[in-house]
Amino acid sequence: MHFRYRFQSTVAALALLTIAAAPCRLDGARIFDTGSTNAQGYTIALHSDGTGWWRPSSRMGQPTAPEHTFTIAQGIARRFLDALSDGRAQHVRSVPCMKSASFGHSVFAIWHGWRSPDITCPLDSAGAQRIAAGIHAVIAASGMPAPTVGRRIGLPGNEPRRQPSEPSPAGSATPQPRSTPT
Repeated sequence: MHFRYRFQSTVAALALLTIAAAPCRLDGARIFDTGSTNAQGYTIALHSDGTGWWRPSSRMGQPTAPEHTFTIAQGIARRFLDALSDGRAQHVRSVPCMKSASFGHSVFAIWHGWRSPDITCPLDSAGAQRIAAGIHAVIAASGMPAPTVGRRIGLPGNEPRRQPSEPSPAGSATPQPRSTPT
């Protein structure tokens, strides 16, 4: 009887040591802004404990600057991950929408291989709206500056700029009503 008690105690102690020594696996998701031809995108990685990083990225998702780490409230992280979990379980899908070739971009999250709806398109369900609110909360709490225009296209160097001419009192591009004598 004594041997049996000792064996069970040893097995329990080894189990606790194994659990304590195992690396802690955190749940997490990534938020992507694809950017456009006129604006730079970004990637945000967030773990369930509120730690994460963000970095600017090219339209193809390649990093263009080093990562910036941050820590946000666990409640914000948990609400965001719960919204993604619920959205996946409810099969929340994107609503297709038209986008400009130059200014169009997409913002979505990836969680456990599932892609959330693009929050730049109309959100037709409560689940999609919760996901969008979570993405906006994470972006705001991460300290990431507002996305800026990353690529400006200027005039070619050999193209002279035409100065506007003075308006002439005789002619106008907009027709003026005729005044009739009374």
